[in-house]
Amino acid sequence: MTFPYETFQKIMGDLYFRNVTVFPPDLKDALKNAFDRETNEIAKEKLSVMLEAIKMGEGNGIPVCQDMGMQTYFVHIGTKMQVDGYKIKEAVIEGVRDCSNGRKWRKTLSNPITRLKDGEQISATHPHIYWDWIKDQDYMDVMCISKGSGSENQSFHAMLVPAQGMNGVKKFIIDSAYAAGGQPCTPSVTTIGIGGTFDQNAKLTKIAMLRPIGKPNPDPQIAALERELYEAINAINIGPMGFGGDTTTLAVHVETADVHETQNPVSVSFQCWAARRSGMRIFQDGKFEYIWEFGGEGYE
Repeated sequence: MTFPYETFQKIMGDLYFRNVTVFPPDLKDALKNAFDRETNEIAKEKLSVMLEAIKMGEGNGIPVCQDMGMQTYFVHIGTKMQVDGYKIKEAVIEGVRDCSNGRKWRKTLSNPITRLKDGEQISATHPHIYWDWIKDQDYMDVMCISKGSGSENQSFHAMLVPAQGMNGVKKFIIDSAYAAGGQPCTPSVTTIGIGGTFDQNAKLTKIAMLRPIGKPNPDPQIAALERELYEAINAINIGPMGFGGDTTTLAVHVETADVHETQNPVSVSFQCWAARRSGMRIFQDGKFEYIWEFGGEGYE
């Protein structure tokens, strides 16, 4: 069966639309739980505004933030599917163009040298797509993350050395959260990459954003580290939007990769409170269902 690329382009536009107008249930639960636990009245008011913004945005089909950010796509293709990878790439890019132009959303893409706006939300290098494959499956999973400048600007990286140990890693992460303050539009989702190569290390922070908020790493040792860092970062008392409070981060997600024995790279990134994440599972005939995470069951 020939894969319907035109249909795929349309649903990729739909995915971008959902990414900034429909919010994961885990995010709503995390914000509601933070509101219920909060003891700082100003922080409680900020969390209430966030919950109301989500309600209004979803009710009216509009983004909760004017910064549409930069889009990152993760495409995992089942090995039993018969698709042209280049056409898949084109369809993802054109889907973003169609959705953005059709709704006259703010275009954030600029040339890094001249700083001139590109005029569209796509280019030869954007959106960025990461590829992987799913063994023995006849479907394709696509996940999208939109990340605004406020949170992306507060990203930190260090090439630590093994002699600094885990205490050095923890110190760098907590110092990064302190330096970021409320600028990532807290309460953020703190995502961390430990290990790998220089470029792989930063990618790990984006992979960590694909996880439902608060879902622990399957490795018990890493999950324990996530809990420890969650408590330490919230103890900083930066709070929602930097006004102080009990919740600076909604969760800490850590991803790791094997590393050279003489290196210990660490990256820290923050996703803003809106935590824009969405996905689709697409079958060979073009039928699809929505998902919130890779490997998760479809909904609706």
